[in-house]
This record gives sequence, C-alpha cells and structure tokens, in this order.
Amino acid sequence: MFDLQRFLEGLDLLYASGKGREAEGYLKRGLKEAASCGDDGAILAILNELMGYYRAAGRYEECLLCTRQAMELADELGLDGTMQYGTMLLNAATGYRAAGKYQEAETLYAQAYEIYRRHIMGPDYHMASLHNNLSLLYSETGRLKEAKRELERAMEIVRKLDDADVEVAITYTNLGNLCFQMNETAEGKAHMEQAVRIFEKMPDGKDSHYASALSGLGEAYFHEGNLEASQACYQKALDEIFRFYGENEYYQVTKRNLEIVSDLLRRRQAAEKSQMKGLELAKAYYEEYGKTMIEEQFPEYAGRIAAGLVGEGSECLGYDDAWSTDHDFGPGFCLWLTKKDYRKIGQKLQEAYDALPKEFMGYAVRNTTEQGKRRVGVFEIGTFFRNLTGYKKAPKEDKDWLSISQESLRTAVSGEIFDDPLGKFTKRRAAFSAEPESARLKRLYVSLGKMAQAGQYNFPRAKKRNALGAMYFSLSEFLSAAVETAYLLNKTYMPFYKWKMKGMEEFQRIPEIRVLLEELMEKETTDKDIEEKIEQICRIVAGELKEQGISDREDDFLEAHKASVLEKLMEIEKDKGHDGQKPVD
Repeated sequence: MFDLQRFLEGLDLLYASGKGREAEGYLKRGLKEAASCGDDGAILAILNELMGYYRAAGRYEECLLCTRQAMELADELGLDGTMQYGTMLLNAATGYRAAGKYQEAETLYAQAYEIYRRHIMGPDYHMASLHNNLSLLYSETGRLKEAKRELERAMEIVRKLDDADVEVAITYTNLGNLCFQMNETAEGKAHMEQAVRIFEKMPDGKDSHYASALSGLGEAYFHEGNLEASQACYQKALDEIFRFYGENEYYQVTKRNLEIVSDLLRRRQAAEKSQMKGLELAKAYYEEYGKTMIEEQFPEYAGRIAAGLVGEGSECLGYDDAWSTDHDFGPGFCLWLTKKDYRKIGQKLQEAYDALPKEFMGYAVRNTTEQGKRRVGVFEIGTFFRNLTGYKKAPKEDKDWLSISQESLRTAVSGEIFDDPLGKFTKRRAAFSAEPESARLKRLYVSLGKMAQAGQYNFPRAKKRNALGAMYFSLSEFLSAAVETAYLLNKTYMPFYKWKMKGMEEFQRIPEIRVLLEELMEKETTDKDIEEKIEQICRIVAGELKEQGISDREDDFLEAHKASVLEKLMEIEKDKGHDGQKPVD
C-alpha cells in the first residue's frame, strides 16, 4: 500500500530544506509507485502536486496535461461534488489561468465555488484560496476592482484562521501586486512590507511565495527611487526562486529586474561620486578618446570634424542630476561632418566611434532607450538639424520659423560644441539661434491672446457658472500661455515641457514671474484669490511689454497689448517692404 502521508511529508521536507528543484523527480517517482500499488487516490493527490509544481515553474503544457489527467481520474472515481473534487477543480483552474486560458479557468473556479459553498460553513483555507486565485484571474483580465474585492474577502477569512500566517502573507503579497497595477503604490508597498515581515518570522524556512513578496517590495522601492533597497530585495527574491525552482521563467524575469536596478544604482553612484554633469562627462570622454581616435585613424580629416554634445537630453540643457542617469545617459558625444565628408568617411567614422571604450570614469556605456537612439555618434550637419527642426538650415521666412516649435529650436541650440575647426556647424547652429524679431512678435501675439482669453476673460466667467471643468481648462491654458510669453519676453527658446519651470530660473527679465506661476499652480481653482494672482501675472507681463517698447498701453488687459504687438508687426513688415499680415490666433 502506498503511504501518501509519508510521501507528502517528504515533499514538504524537500521544499523546506531548499531542494525544491528535486521535487519533480520525487513526484514522478511517487506517481509510478502509486500506480504500481493501484492507489488511484494517491495518484490524484500527486497529480495535484505536480500541477502546482509545473505551474510555478512556468511549464504550462505539462501543468495542463496533469490537470486533464487529474480531472479524468476524479470523474472515474466518482468524486464529483465532493470537497476533494472542488480542490482539484481549484488547482486545475489555477493551472489554466497561469497558462492564459482565462475562460476555461473562470468556468472551473465557478464550479469549485459552488462545491465549497455547499460544504463549507465557516472560515476555511479552501475558500480563502479560491478568492485569492479568482482575484488573480480578474486582475489578469483587467477587472481590477473585482480583483481587489476578492482579495479583501480572502483576507477576511484567513485572519480568522489558526496558524494561517502563510496564507495571510500570501494574501498581502497578492494585494500588493494588485495595488501596483492600480497605481496605488503606497498601499501596495505597505502590503508587501507586511508580507515580507511575516515570511521572515517563519522558523521552518520560507514559503515559495516569499520570492513574490520580495520582488513586489523591490518594485515599490524602485518606484520610490530607493535603488539600494530595491537591489537587496530583488537579490533575495532571485536566491529564493533558484532555491525552489531553479532558473525558470520567473527567475529570468527577476534577474532582468535586478540587472536593471543594479545598473541604475552603479550609474547613480558614479554620478554622485564624480559630481560631474553630462556635458562635462561628454567633453572629458571626447578629450580622452575621441580626439586620439580622429588624429590616429582619420588624420586627413582632423581639421574638418566638429565635435560636441548638442540636441535632446537634460544634460544638453545642463539640468541633469543623479536621477538623470536612469536612461540615455553615459559617456558619448557627437561628431558632425559636411555632406561631402560624410559620404566619404561617415560609416567608417561611426565604426571607429562604436569601438571606443564602453566605460569611462566609473560610468557604464550609455543605457540607450528606443526613444533615445541616435543622440550621439556621427552625423551629417544638415541631416542633424533637419531631424531636430525639420530644416537643414535656418529658415528665412517667418512662416517657416513659426512651423518650428520653440522646444525644437531650444533642442537645436542646446549643449556645447567642443571642437569645430571648419566652423560650419557653429555657423549653422548660430543661425538657428537668431529667430527674427517679427517671428518672435508673432508668437507673442498669439500667447498674449491666450493669456487674456483664458485667464482674464474665460476663467472668471467659468467661476461664476461654477463650471469646474471650464475653470480647470482655462487655468491650464493660461499657465501654458504665460510660461511661453515669459520665454518670448526673455528672447529665449522654451525647452521641453518638464524643464519649462527649471529654465525660468535663468531668466534675466521678469524673473519673479516663475514664483507667481508656481504659487498659482498650487492653488485650487475655487480659491478666492486666484483671479488676483492671474491679474498680478498679467500686470508684470504688461509692464515688460512697455519696458521693451513693444506696447504703450496702460491697460492691464492683455488683449489691448496684443493690439500693440500687431501694430509693431505692421511697422516691421512695412520696413521690409511687405504688406502686413495679421498672425493666426
């Protein structure tokens, strides 16, 4: 006779002693022995254990094969409707869910629930497990609120059970993962911390779900920016997964997460240690390796290649910090060639650039994302500027200038040129820096109109109507237009949106407007003094328009100053010999 109890105790011992990778062989041997004894009940129990093993190991085809065999055997044994049958259905449903067969899984969960409902009167492990697993199904099919409700039901049950620490910890882990999906990061982290604390108090070894809790906590720390704690959690999780299942799919995913966090941590530590900005790093890397490479491998072109770092990225604006190292950051620079030179040596120069050392001053090779491709390397001058602005050369007509966003123009003129013996790149970039006064005024005409319409006219009207949506959108439009106006009055191109406020710290004209805008951003749309704050900002703008001789109006209503801008534009167009045309609002 097959001793199932002794066999399952041996299985538990394997897991508890960190020999989980030996479980498959142990289970298969038991299956054969039970079959030779003709013990169908033992066979069914072992098939259920194998289902769980293959599911956790990511071997879904084998999991479903065991599932089908178990269901056929249970039917043959006439177990339909029993608690044992319900548990087998629960395990089978979980296997189908893990394999992505959600409809089949949901059907089986429903059948298991009906059986449990008939047999279970009070708090019970089986019902808690069903709610836990049903929650996972709902979360994987996008029904997150339903998923959270099922987990809360499971937690309500397991808290009432004796010696249920493992089940409570598993439920906390599942709640944490679900909260992350729902962008409830703080709550998710709290659940993961609870789960880890429970698992780590267990005297007889950790449950296999401990790894999931550690990974979840690692994710939470990552989103907080605590890379050291995140790295530690992912490393512990990796060790636990290897101990139980070896290098399975979950192991590989966790390993990749650990590598990402470790790489970011090394980069951040290098940045904090060196206190070096991205432009400084690029220049030092060029001086150390770039110059030598050009002089030794392309001596006849040494006096024709421009070098520097210009274009996209916070380092080109000088706004980078240790947090900027998480993507598209590291040793690298640009080399610019004329069209003729690029045809001759562009490919070879790029190959030589690619062969430069990948680490420098503690920084690893650039961690380039899909969006950050081709920020460094070898470029033809005209193509470089066309990619940034849509034009190979600075345009001549206002309509062409106005087709380029301020953000694109700021990108084209940001950064630093390290060497330019021919001067061609420097000249091309200087032309993009010199937007005509008429184009600036046309942009200003539009932005002033938006400030007046959104902030001084529409916001107060929306507030009288208590139209919350209109109030929010009016305020948003006003803020955006006010920032653009401030840059135009400083004759400085506006950077990418996330750096707009940072860039305002460099203003020479009306620098006080930045603080006022930030104060306005902090207010609720229903605040009583919000209209006064809008008017205060408009007064500063009106004063600067008069200071620059663009307007002579005394009115604080910016629509009146917009008319003065139009008059100024007409004078400029007349001096050019053109018929004045009103800018498009």
